[in-house]
Amino acid sequence: MPATGFSASHALFMVLAGALALLGVLATARAADLGFAVFGAALIVFGLGFGFWMLKRGLDAWERARH
Repeated sequence: MPATGFSASHALFMVLAGALALLGVLATARAADLGFAVFGAALIVFGLGFGFWMLKRGLDAWERARH
């Protein structure tokens, strides 16, 4: 793990999580029925949750490296 706590894989997965959340926004906005709307909302929640979890892991690693 680099001194900043964020490796290239952390950054890549955070970008992919953001892309999934954006895909969820598009799926929800264009949903023609309840199933696609729920699927899009689930993608939004998963993408944001996973992105923030990866951010937390990186910041925790950075804090451990500082001490």
